[in-house]
Amino acid sequence: MKKTLTGTLALLAGAFAIHAQGLISLGNYLILSPYIHVNYLSGGHLVALGGANSGGGGSQYSSAASEANGNLWTVQLWAATGANQPASALTLAGGVNSVTLANGVSDATLSTWYSTGVATVGSGNLGGSQATVELVAWYNGTGITSYAAAQGVVPSGASALANITMGGPQPSGPTLLPAALPAGVASSGYLGDITLTVPEPSTIALGVIGASAFLMRLRRKN
Repeated sequence: MKKTLTGTLALLAGAFAIHAQGLISLGNYLILSPYIHVNYLSGGHLVALGGANSGGGGSQYSSAASEANGNLWTVQLWAATGANQPASALTLAGGVNSVTLANGVSDATLSTWYSTGVATVGSGNLGGSQATVELVAWYNGTGITSYAAAQGVVPSGASALANITMGGPQPSGPTLLPAALPAGVASSGYLGDITLTVPEPSTIALGVIGASAFLMRLRRKN
């Protein structure tokens, strides 16, 4: 009987660990914590985005109306289990993983966002385990729904990488609260602010020329 009970408890503990997920809050308005800002670098100047919930849209991302419409700017959380993971190891977090900027309804603080959403990371992550996180952002007014599709096409950018101690369930004791995003100066090991840019036409042209030359070389070799 004792052996059976021990085996059952071990199985339950294993199942608990497999299904457990690390929890991270997407909140940006936390007491005693600095804001994470999302700005657009336009003409050498940083433009604070958001603050309204209408106007702009389409390809006019550089217009004042589009810049002011927080609903047109998406922020998304990517993460990987373990500290100091490379950017290539990060994947889109689960749960509530995306927010839009201040829209003048739930909040109006330019270049920030308000959210009570909770993102989840991995499988088998207990409260207190480590993860590497990154925030990405882009202009969604043209219907672009992913960061990968936004890069080089519309304003987009990413924060620094940062380590975080996640909240979540524990084998014993209470579930830890979702961890706060590590806000602060990027050089100090925090996510830092996000600056969105879009390549100049000349940069895009150089990229096209380089790709064309590479393809021509491959054809000659074949």
